Amino acid sequence: MIYDLALENGTVCNGEELFPANVYIRDEVIELITERKMKFQARQSLDCSGLFLLPGFIDPHVHFDLFLGKYTSRDDFDSGSALALSGGVTTVIDFLDPVRTFEELKEAVQRRMRSSRVSRVDYAFHVTLAGNPEFTPQAIVEAAMNLGMPSIKVFTTYSGSGRRTDDGTLLDLLALSRSSGLVVLAHAENDEIILSRERELRKDCDPTYRDLPHLRPAIAELSEVAKLVLFSKYVDGQLYVVHVSSGDTVKALSLMNTEWKNNTVLETCPQYLMLNDEALGGESGFLNTYCPPARSERERKLLVRGLLEGNIGSIGTDHCPFTTQDKRESFSSMPFGTGSLGLSFSVLNTLFDGDLVKVASLLSINPARLLGLHPERGTLAPGRAANIAVVDRERLYDYSRSPLTGSDHSLFEGISLRGEVVTTVMRGRPAFHENRVLLETGSGKFVERKRVFWGDRSAAE
Repeated sequence: MIYDLALENGTVCNGEELFPANVYIRDEVIELITERKMKFQARQSLDCSGLFLLPGFIDPHVHFDLFLGKYTSRDDFDSGSALALSGGVTTVIDFLDPVRTFEELKEAVQRRMRSSRVSRVDYAFHVTLAGNPEFTPQAIVEAAMNLGMPSIKVFTTYSGSGRRTDDGTLLDLLALSRSSGLVVLAHAENDEIILSRERELRKDCDPTYRDLPHLRPAIAELSEVAKLVLFSKYVDGQLYVVHVSSGDTVKALSLMNTEWKNNTVLETCPQYLMLNDEALGGESGFLNTYCPPARSERERKLLVRGLLEGNIGSIGTDHCPFTTQDKRESFSSMPFGTGSLGLSFSVLNTLFDGDLVKVASLLSINPARLLGLHPERGTLAPGRAANIAVVDRERLYDYSRSPLTGSDHSLFEGISLRGEVVTTVMRGRPAFHENRVLLETGSGKFVERKRVFWGDRSAAE
């Protein structure tokens, strides 16, 4: 038998242990994992000596080609998917545009399916609600399931633009979530606190980007997350809190005992783990603008501690970059968002000091289990999809902006990191190798996700 691809002499990390092995692939599937001394014939072989093989990474939170009125995020599914491959990411989950009616939902699906056709990686979508929709919670849950999108995102803020969903609707969705196999994603910030601070500040002056930490303080996140965690526990729901920014939020939950993890998973992003709010005070501080905003160094360190202690269950990037010129707009017109896609492995490997079992759990296994992609994805084992990140765990380097992104800057410029993706295998084909993207535009496919049942304990543990 001749295999399509052989990855030989490497060390496999299956999410539970590390062991020396060869991996053989045929027809887009991992067919055989052997001891290093057992060699088989393949049409193409890669020598992975000194390297580690991890399940292909899943980024559960990206915003490609996101239209924000005057501006559109600068990475579409073409450039964004190329950037993903450079970081070992083989599957991304983006978002449908926020909707209120079934007609809007139908149009949102059609728009995203059109724009995603150029993707090089596989992709899925979260349904997104705009405020309080005209359909019932039960109806939107059924619609999401029929679309193969068992996750619905809601906002607890942005009432000014009509995106905030009220507590009653949110509680109803959470009550339906576990029995339906749905996950409720929440952008959790307290709308009243934000609006109150903005009104108060505008009495004396117009806000600027430097006011972001004051306008959207950590307590706005902490208070809303705590409320949603109680909601989810009360109705035995499945709650996934996106882009947690402050270590104070994680610390507060850790004091509640561990039961909250049965019904809630926290996601954070590379920017919150590596950057603080000091950059907002510099000449280029306007570039460091995203919501929730960067936090103090104390809160950043607390967040890292929460990650290391196992209180963070998933890593997304919230990738939504813009150009320097886009960001030079006045505060009221400025597009918020930043780019960190492709950096998750290096950031986590640095923070976990090369503990690849924990890295693989956060970047592959957990998002697959939490969001309906398991067991086909997120696992490096025979019979599973041949999506693999081949990494150098020890390489030290100073990050510089990738030429693959459509943005002209990176907030991570010059940051020292440990660990780099060397090769990415996508459905059995070398997709990124020797700093080159090898897959052609449109190689990716839409992935229908399964209903999600976290069970008695959180799948993130």
